Amino acid sequence: MDRNELTDILNRIGSVTVCVVGDVCLDAYWHADMRFSRLSNETPHYPYPVRKETYSLGGGGNVLANLAALKVGAVLPVTVLGSDWRGAITKNLLSELGLDLSGVVTDENRVTPCYCKPMLHGHSDVVYEAPRLDFENTSFPDETAERRILSALRSAAGRADVVAVCDQTSFGAVSPAVIDALAEIGKTKPVVVDSHDHISLFRHVIVKPNEGEAAAALPGFSGSPEDVAKALSARSGAPAVVTLGERGAVWCENGKAVRVPAVKTAPPVDIVGAGDTFLSAFAAAYAAGVPGETALAFANLASSVTIKKIGATGTASPDEILRAFDRSFGEGEQ
Repeated sequence: MDRNELTDILNRIGSVTVCVVGDVCLDAYWHADMRFSRLSNETPHYPYPVRKETYSLGGGGNVLANLAALKVGAVLPVTVLGSDWRGAITKNLLSELGLDLSGVVTDENRVTPCYCKPMLHGHSDVVYEAPRLDFENTSFPDETAERRILSALRSAAGRADVVAVCDQTSFGAVSPAVIDALAEIGKTKPVVVDSHDHISLFRHVIVKPNEGEAAAALPGFSGSPEDVAKALSARSGAPAVVTLGERGAVWCENGKAVRVPAVKTAPPVDIVGAGDTFLSAFAAAYAAGVPGETALAFANLASSVTIKKIGATGTASPDEILRAFDRSFGEGEQ
């Protein structure tokens, strides 16, 4: 991929519509100044005196933020939130991205997924992260909520060039019925799936596991990453991607697997959110008609921007991607 190709990809994704279905999560950071903590009279504990709180989108929400940063033509989220304070904050953050929220279902029986991270400050500049508090659901959406999700999915998918799936939690928006619906959609347009726990269940879609997720989806299977990608592709009946971190990613289509190297990035790096950037960039480029191998190279380049944003689940804008290319490749080719 040379710079002219890269510029062309960035221009082409500006006309792409992406539907994102899955689990939009909330990341909460509660900053406690322990210099003001006092032993409780009732219990033998020192409380966390929270002096500042910040919130950002995680999971599918970070995929949405990345697509917005990439300046794709339109982004259509499909998800379910609870009618709780976390859902209200999440919906406000989505609104700030300027998205069409008609596919966001609110259900009073659901919990909005949220990961609360107490950040402890003291006399020094060092900040310690205490054990996280997680809000998650323990069952899939009920029949009523599921019907609303399916209706929103079919409507958004009908308007989209590609469907990106972020199946973040064990019992989220991507229920078995939604997986079946995605299989039908995958027969007529590209569907790219990132799933922590359920990769083995998807058919007729482009699965995008990392090595660990791929191994869990193929118990007892052994072989190279290329062999793994071929096995996943054969089972799904569609192309497959296996991401390998700093070793790049594998693209498999029609039984042929090819490895695309990662962009060399000097430390320090922070890989949090890199997978979301990869999914966003790959799905947008592939929907714009970019061949799979080149779309992977584009996704690797976008991820190289994100991992340099230390302590943040960052995004990659077109200008940042171009600068990353110039730093790594100059006027040469990737």
